[in-house]
Amino acid sequence: MKISKLAFVFLLSLLMVGCWDNTDLVDINIVTGLGIDKDEDGKIVVTVQIVEPAAVHLTSSSQAGSGGSSQTKPVYVMSYKGETIYDALISMKAIVDKRLFLSTNQILILGERFCKDGIDEALDFLHRNYQSEYRADVLVARGTKPEEILKIQPDMDAIPAMYIKGTAENTVIRAKVEQKKLIELFKEIKNEAKQITIGQITKVDDKTVKTEGIAVFRDGKLVGWLDQYQTRGYLFVTDKVDNTVISIQIPNGKIALEIKQSNAKREVKFKNGKPERLSIDIRLEGNIGEYIGKEILSSPDDIYKIEKMLSQAVKKEVTMALEKTQKDYSSDIFGFGELVHKYHPQYWKKAAKQWNDIFSQLPTDVKVDAKIRRSGLIKSPMKKDD
Repeated sequence: MKISKLAFVFLLSLLMVGCWDNTDLVDINIVTGLGIDKDEDGKIVVTVQIVEPAAVHLTSSSQAGSGGSSQTKPVYVMSYKGETIYDALISMKAIVDKRLFLSTNQILILGERFCKDGIDEALDFLHRNYQSEYRADVLVARGTKPEEILKIQPDMDAIPAMYIKGTAENTVIRAKVEQKKLIELFKEIKNEAKQITIGQITKVDDKTVKTEGIAVFRDGKLVGWLDQYQTRGYLFVTDKVDNTVISIQIPNGKIALEIKQSNAKREVKFKNGKPERLSIDIRLEGNIGEYIGKEILSSPDDIYKIEKMLSQAVKKEVTMALEKTQKDYSSDIFGFGELVHKYHPQYWKKAAKQWNDIFSQLPTDVKVDAKIRRSGLIKSPMKKDD
């Protein structure tokens, strides 16, 4: 079992200091993962992932030893039910030997059933709790329970929470999921002009999770999901794509295009004092990262055709995200309401409560202008069929 550098440094710092906020390590349970859900009867289920510092130290130091010897378990997971989140955590004292220390939490997993009833309760509790780690990453478990996510035993890290956090961060880089910190949720839940989204997480097997797609909310309640491609379309519109790779099919081949820069402009067009349509204008730049095919791509006309295909591919993902959120969820996750609030305040005062329904009925013009800045030093594939 391996331990990541981040987790090792994190725990090592605790061990070296020996105390945190005048609290001895021997007197606390170090929480690295927190899950909140509801059961079939509506009871709150709180799950904690607890790290045993000494066990992790033994695990890491014995890696060079004799392979399969038994070791002290470095992480354990436990759940408890209650009428409220606070009640469940306090009641958990009946099964834990030391006080739970939430300031070390790295990941917050919200359950699907809990989110459908609304996440206000969780945010209220975490905002009031002085130990809450505001920089913790937040994800919604889809098709499984937070407890099952936190119980995975990855080969790549001794601490599951650190593995989950790293997996999500890697997926963010590919623009397949949205990273959301707890402190961001505190701010977004108060914004009635833009509905919130949270990255989704699924369990693949007992050792692996997948973080792709987002959970869509309306008025603080989970209403649906976007898949990884719809999610990327949403991220393009909201200017959150820093780097991603898009593969497109061409005659007799395939090209992988690396997006290096993307800028989006949103607009709500008004007519006779009312919103008439939405407008999205995206400009992006990319490079040819890989080419599999038979033809030589060297002429300006070839590059122009690739740019058009890339523009169409991005437009398709944006359109899919829009159609899903408008027709199925009536949830303005793109922030068009913020534009109305800013530029048409008098209209917003009258329409704020109905905005999501208004948004769902507005037609949208989507324009994507893609440019290939570097086609690669090799203009033709390394090997062509005769």
